[in-house]
Amino acid sequence: MHYKNYIAVLPILLVVAASGCTIPFLGSDPFNSNTPAQTGAIIEEFSPDYANVHSGEEVTFRMKVKNTGSLTLENGFAEVLGIDQVWTGGQGTQANAGEVFPIEQNCRHDTHKITLLPEDVERGTTGGEAMCTWKYKAPDVESGLSISASPRVRFYYSYKSSTVKTVTIAPREELKALEQQGKSLPMESYSKTKSPISVDIETTTPIRTYGDEVEFPVVFTVKNIGGGTVCMLNSEDCKKKSPPGLGENDNWNKVVVKIYLNDQLSFSDQSCAAVNTITFVGNDPQTFSCKLKANVVGQVGISQRQIEATAEYGYFIDKTTEVIVYPSSEPMTPKTTS
Repeated sequence: MHYKNYIAVLPILLVVAASGCTIPFLGSDPFNSNTPAQTGAIIEEFSPDYANVHSGEEVTFRMKVKNTGSLTLENGFAEVLGIDQVWTGGQGTQANAGEVFPIEQNCRHDTHKITLLPEDVERGTTGGEAMCTWKYKAPDVESGLSISASPRVRFYYSYKSSTVKTVTIAPREELKALEQQGKSLPMESYSKTKSPISVDIETTTPIRTYGDEVEFPVVFTVKNIGGGTVCMLNSEDCKKKSPPGLGENDNWNKVVVKIYLNDQLSFSDQSCAAVNTITFVGNDPQTFSCKLKANVVGQVGISQRQIEATAEYGYFIDKTTEVIVYPSSEPMTPKTTS
C-alpha cells in the first residue's frame, strides 16, 4: 500500500473587580476541539497546577496528548497561545519571538520530534502518549482587581489517511450464468485508516463489461472528522505565518488527495486527476467524482481491480483552560458577581 492521514489567539480574559462587583470580559474561548476517539490525536488534559494564583507566582501548565488513530503520529509539537503578551516565562524557560517554549525539547516547534505509535490490538498496547509542560510567571495585578486568563494549548502533528476499495469487473455472460446457478460474486474488500481526515470511495458494483473496455464513475468524499484544522503539507506547514493582511495561513483547510489505480485501470477523462487539492468550507464534506476506464482485453471470467486514495497532511487541535490571578497581597477568594 502506498502512503504518498485562524490562529485565533484569544485575548486574555479580563475580570475587573470594582467595589465588590466582578465584570467578566466578553469573548470567552468557544474553540476547544471536540476530537472524537479513533481520529488521530486527542488532547486528554491541559491544566495549570493551581487554578488560582498570586501575582508573581510560578504556574506550570501540563498537556497530555494521545494517538487514538491507526497510523503513527509524526512531527508533533505544541505551543501555548493567548498569554505570552502579559505573562512571562518561568525560571529556566526559553523563549523565541515572544513564545515561551515547553520544558521538553521534543515538544518544541524548532525540533517537532514527538512521535506516537498507534494502538496495537494484537500486542495489547494502547496508542502512544506524550506530556508537555510550560512554566509561566503570573503577571502583576493591582489591588482590588483579578485577572482571569484562558490560555489555549495547540498541538500540531503530521498524519496520513488511506482508503482502499476493490471493484468487481464481470462480463455480462458471466453475471447471467452466476445468477442462473444461484452463486454469489467474490467478496469485495474495503479498508480505511482511523485518521482525522476521512476519505470514502463509492461506486456501484459489479461493473458489467461488454467489448474491450468499460467506463464507470467513482465518487470520493473527503471529511474533516478530527475536530481540528488540516494543513496541506505537514505540521510545520500549520505553524507558518501568513503574509500581512492575508488573515489565516493560506494552506489551512486544504488537503491533497492522491488516487492510485492498478495496472488495468486508468482515468477516462479530465474529470479528475491522480492528484487533487481539496479545500474545506467550514465542516462541510467535499466531494469529487472520477470517470475510470477498465481494460478487459483478454479477460476471462470475473476479476477485481483496486482503487486507493491517500492523503498526507498536517493537523492541529486546541484545548483551553483557565487560571485566575489575584494580587499578591490579597487572599484568593472569589468575588461576588453583580
